[in-house]
Amino acid sequence: QDAVLLIRAMIAAANADGTVDQEERQRILEKFRAANLSPEEQSFLAGELLNPADIDQLAAGVHSAETARQLYAVSLLAITVDSDAERAYLQTLADRLGLSASERDFIHKNLGVEGVEAAM
Repeated sequence: QDAVLLIRAMIAAANADGTVDQEERQRILEKFRAANLSPEEQSFLAGELLNPADIDQLAAGVHSAETARQLYAVSLLAITVDSDAERAYLQTLADRLGLSASERDFIHKNLGVEGVEAAM
């Protein structure tokens, strides 16, 4: 279930600016393959590409601080943060997940993602 939740988070993040571009779609499809999902899970997630979850739906599926950090990290990895919409999405996601600024900064540094925290 956590693998499905994390892939749903990637899809939702990729859609933060209103479109899932080819690079984002490729990253997500690679995770599909790596997760060894059942045909039913693959079908469900293909539907997610057409109708991504919203932040509240994702947050409702998180039941631990570790999962919250993982969900934020995969969301960050799914996109190239180059728009205000994506920055706002990540800020709102972090807020809903209860992540502190220091936790977000730690994730950004560990993933080598720069420039996100300046806009948050």
